[in-house]
Amino acid sequence: MSYQIFSHVLPSASLGTQRIIKAHHFGEQGARPKVYLQAGLHADEWPGFLLLNTLLKYLKKADEAGLIQGEIVIVPVANPIGLAQNFHGYVPGRFAFSDGGGNFNRNWPQIGQQVAKRIQSSITGDVEENKVLVREAIREELKQLPDMTELQGMKKTLLALSMDADEVLDLHCSGEAMLHGYLPQEFEDYFKPLLGLLGAKVGLSELETGAASFDETNVSVWRELKGHYAHLIPWGCRSMTIELRGENDISDEVAEHDAKALLEYLVMRGVVHEEVTQGDSSKRDDSAVVYYPLDAMDLVKAPCAGIVCYNKQIGDEVEAGEVIGEVVNLMEDDVTTSRYPLVARTNGVLFARYQRRLVMCGESVAKIAGREHLAYREIGRLFED
Repeated sequence: MSYQIFSHVLPSASLGTQRIIKAHHFGEQGARPKVYLQAGLHADEWPGFLLLNTLLKYLKKADEAGLIQGEIVIVPVANPIGLAQNFHGYVPGRFAFSDGGGNFNRNWPQIGQQVAKRIQSSITGDVEENKVLVREAIREELKQLPDMTELQGMKKTLLALSMDADEVLDLHCSGEAMLHGYLPQEFEDYFKPLLGLLGAKVGLSELETGAASFDETNVSVWRELKGHYAHLIPWGCRSMTIELRGENDISDEVAEHDAKALLEYLVMRGVVHEEVTQGDSSKRDDSAVVYYPLDAMDLVKAPCAGIVCYNKQIGDEVEAGEVIGEVVNLMEDDVTTSRYPLVARTNGVLFARYQRRLVMCGESVAKIAGREHLAYREIGRLFED
């Protein structure tokens, strides 16, 4: 048996407080492939908590049976800082209250240029040797990252656990949504089987969002180096953000479904022996998965503050110019003219929308996956906080 749990202590933010990140490790350290999974980086997005808790049960049984072939690292609670931001029973865990604030999944340290300088005189013609070289350089550069504050310590810890992995899966969710994924365009074919196993029908792909999110940061070094050395540098890491439906789509049944899908995927990638699923690959059907360019995603904005009423449901096909709902302006004098339409600006699939029904003027209240680039969507700035 190889199962171990390591507790990583974060810098103390204030007198008498201490937070930890627990990492569950399966397989021998350094075994390949290595897969890293985490949940709750946005600490108000909770479906991934139960999913990884359920997956851990399956992996413990696989470990006891000696069926772990690669290395698996699971951080079921990635952001104890955000979880502690409990304000009268509400956990506003998307943005940090301290350390300058900001979205927990934005502006992660970018070390691609530093790694490039570190390896420039050592690159060989052997891609496997270069992969080892790059991973060692990554480890050395991560040691240089600051960790004086609690947030710095958390980011440094999570990157140290993930950046040498072959695959990184970051679990999130939306307000109300169908299951979907965000991923680099280069990995569409690679991750399509996983999206198929999970039952996703929508994938959003891009070349560069400009957000420096956690999943992008894990591949950014390799993307930087491929720009310098092309085929001499392989993809040493592939990553994806998985949006596990809506905030309230949490149940044992849903977690079991998704955990079995992830387990089947780990078998498919050779991380876990196929005996754990009796070699049943009948569920590997990704024909329903459709990729849409992220710069073609329409963010439907509220034209005024008020109560939003949708007349289109998650998963519905919509057309440009179609009204998907209305916002009721409660301050209008004439209640007969107080409704303002929410208008789609593209043909596509309504795959996510706000759960909260009281909206602010200008807020993005729904997302439509389209196929054609939208002029107002700026490459390099494709995510709103």
